[in-house]
Amino acid sequence: MRKFLGFLRNTIVVLLVIFGIFISLKGGKKKILVIGTSQRIGSTYYQIASSYNYDLHILTGIQTNKDSSRAIIKNVDGVIFAGGEDFDPALYGSSAYDLVESYSTDQDRSDLELLGLAIEENKPVLGICRGMQLINIYYGGSLYEDLPIQFGRNVSHREGKDNFTYHMVNFNENSSLYSKLNGESSRGVNSMHHEGIRDLANGLIASARSDDGLIEAIENPYYKNFMMGVQWHPEYNEGEIDPLTKIIFDDFTKALK
Repeated sequence: MRKFLGFLRNTIVVLLVIFGIFISLKGGKKKILVIGTSQRIGSTYYQIASSYNYDLHILTGIQTNKDSSRAIIKNVDGVIFAGGEDFDPALYGSSAYDLVESYSTDQDRSDLELLGLAIEENKPVLGICRGMQLINIYYGGSLYEDLPIQFGRNVSHREGKDNFTYHMVNFNENSSLYSKLNGESSRGVNSMHHEGIRDLANGLIASARSDDGLIEAIENPYYKNFMMGVQWHPEYNEGEIDPLTKIIFDDFTKALK
């Protein structure tokens, strides 16, 4: 009975998302699908949506029907994979379960399938925090399950468990981000994560690193459309959108069909 109710809930969510996308077709706004594991995920994107005339559609929870998922992906202009929980270490060949916090294998596999569908449909893809890690896992990369224990404490990447800290990131001169920074090699960003990229997947490039060498942004130069991941949270803005966030969302917006 519990499984049936869960299936029914997910089906209703998918139908509502498809209906919302259909209604928005007449509105002229760019339809952006935000995929995340938190029911509150959409609220942090409202300022971005207003500034860029996005019509946001939020998709949370485990998707069990591939055809419905494909229909959703087909009918949006771009996809953002948002922040959220840790990943099941087995997805990238690790067994360090003692270092991960909350995770859902089913959710991870659902999100990987959605990313695969977005790639099949050649949609612009932006990964934020967990979303960046998702892209790396999809292409065969791996993660540190706990940065302070496995990587080091020279840079703080999270204040406690649920609070932001701030640090500098240094940009790769061969990256698309650097090319738009007018010669600036570093910027300050917010940070709230304890996992991070260990082995970068083949084909991806590290476009930014923190002072301790941790990968903070990635790009896929071989993807036919836009694909970028950032470890920080550009969607969290107080007041005006900062210049680095504007660069990211300007490029994402230009790639929307």
